[in-house]
Amino acid sequence: MKFKQLQAVKSRAYAAFARGEHLEVPKEEAARLDSISLAFVGDAYYALHLRHRLVDTGIPHVQILHLLAAEFVSAKVQAYVYRQIKNDLQEEEKMVCQRARNAHTQVPKSASVSEYHDSTALEALVGYLVMAEKTERLGELMEQVYTYTKEYCAVKHGEKDNL
Repeated sequence: MKFKQLQAVKSRAYAAFARGEHLEVPKEEAARLDSISLAFVGDAYYALHLRHRLVDTGIPHVQILHLLAAEFVSAKVQAYVYRQIKNDLQEEEKMVCQRARNAHTQVPKSASVSEYHDSTALEALVGYLVMAEKTERLGELMEQVYTYTKEYCAVKHGEKDNL
């Protein structure tokens, strides 16, 4: 998209948002939404869910909460979680993840290409479940995310024997 086109779409988006209206683009079912848009939503939901779980632990210092949250929502941890759950996904969920893994994105230096693709797949899956309003399945998935994030933490930080 050229700069002028981007600016025009951005102006229309601001106006639609300010009026509380839907931008004049065809509405798609959640599974067909752009993978990166799904990952955008999934990233936010994922981070909020894990931050909520962290606060529930009673950790009294915001700096520690932030450090743990940053680690637990990193591409490395999300890739670990994705690899634990990917074989148990439903067919439509697997398709959403595969499209997200194949999406062209810039990989940050903090993760390998494989980790970044897997973390994008997990975020897109969460975003898909949010956008499709599949709340029961989303709840199940986020329980798995929490379980495998705790497992990662125990292995990485030496609490494996206490599980």
